[in-house]
Amino acid sequence: MFKNISEIVISFVVLGSLVTGCSSQPTQPAPTPSASATPVAPAATTALADVIKNGLPGYSVGMRGVSDSFDNMYYAAKGGNWALSAYMSNVMRDYMSPTQITRIKDYPQWDSFVKGNLGDNSALKKAMDAKDMVAFEKAYSDTIDNCNGCHSASGFKFIKKIKASGPKANLDYSFQSNASDNK
Repeated sequence: MFKNISEIVISFVVLGSLVTGCSSQPTQPAPTPSASATPVAPAATTALADVIKNGLPGYSVGMRGVSDSFDNMYYAAKGGNWALSAYMSNVMRDYMSPTQITRIKDYPQWDSFVKGNLGDNSALKKAMDAKDMVAFEKAYSDTIDNCNGCHSASGFKFIKKIKASGPKANLDYSFQSNASDNK
């Protein structure tokens, strides 16, 4: 999907251009509209707003990816694949990137969570960098508690994150690496 906000913005500019009928071809000056003519711009704006609202994933789709990546992050660390663990930490951010546009009022809460729990100064990041599984286990458990606190505060107390009972079998969690190998 989208890797960062600039890809999303570029996509919307392209989409907006298509919706409003812009092209790279030279155009003739538009005739002066009559009083009964319907402006195109408001309809295009409404169409684009509808695409943004209904065509891009909101929190539910993103959070499913976040949850799976969070589980993968744990089992990668447990297996010694610290680069994969760090990579999965970054992937979680990517899953929620579209919500900067689709859920503008809710995004700051996610951004704050990321900075506090997955950011450069977070206990999880420091444990990954140090390859310290004891510290990682503690930080991971604390982050689960923070996830559930956020869910509850957002009106979703019925969504209770737990540590997965086992890893998915589609990744090599035991490949030995350092968090800094994730570039």
